[in-house]
Amino acid sequence: MIVAIALAGCAGENVTGRALATGETFTGSSSAGLIGGGSLSLASSKGTKCEGRTMGSEQLGSSVAVITCDDGRAGSAVFIDGPAQSVGRGVLGNDQVTLTIEK
Repeated sequence: MIVAIALAGCAGENVTGRALATGETFTGSSSAGLIGGGSLSLASSKGTKCEGRTMGSEQLGSSVAVITCDDGRAGSAVFIDGPAQSVGRGVLGNDQVTLTIEK
């Protein structure tokens, strides 16, 4: 499940992602930005709904999202924050995921 935001982020940013082994895709939104805390809401191409909480460090330029899904999967992703997007890599259930948050 990944977690693209600059260091402060805005509400309503678009999130896209992909599970590497299964090819399952995710779309959704983030609110309140990653740095300082926020949330993610994702829907997968298989109909699964996932929610996440984020927190980060402006000094490090990175964030962590902890994600849980209604099918029982859980995981986390670490995001590197940039000026136009944040790119996250992590694990959701038994699969590696990449997530991108666009500003």
